[in-house]
Amino acid sequence: MRLLIAAGALAAAAVTPVPASAAAAPGAVTCTGGEIAVTISPGLTLTPRAQWLSLAGPLGHCVAPGHPAISSGVLRAHGAFDGACPGPFAPADLELSITWNDGSVSTVTGARLHGDVKQWALLPGTVTSGPFTGDRLAALGRSRGLPDPWVIPCVAGGLNHLGTAVTAFAIG
Repeated sequence: MRLLIAAGALAAAAVTPVPASAAAAPGAVTCTGGEIAVTISPGLTLTPRAQWLSLAGPLGHCVAPGHPAISSGVLRAHGAFDGACPGPFAPADLELSITWNDGSVSTVTGARLHGDVKQWALLPGTVTSGPFTGDRLAALGRSRGLPDPWVIPCVAGGLNHLGTAVTAFAIG
């Protein structure tokens, strides 16, 4: 039930940005303003092939009522998938961790990324160690800085980097 509520909240957040001061449920965390770099190797072309994807970057400003020392974090994840430009890309379970500004680390298992060159969703993942153990993670992101037309890197050498803005991030 909590995951359904979190997914609904993330869908609403994709339409209406969540202010940094938004209240989170006790023991939960919400973050706004993050920027996640997506790296794909080898670069995506129009021909499907095995790929390696990694995500890394700050989650922005975080509010965690049950963990007041946590105010930001850095997400790191990676996984393999088969795909081509423009997508979809949907790696199997990602290896994912979040290093919080207080030095603690949350490890997440079962997280799956679904996306394409324009946007992604990270669902549902369970925190298995560190702060928020037992809670579920969900996030949404949107690509920024793609050339117009966006297909140019897919044809000329392969698309190997996407800058993305995190539009919603929550653990609860």
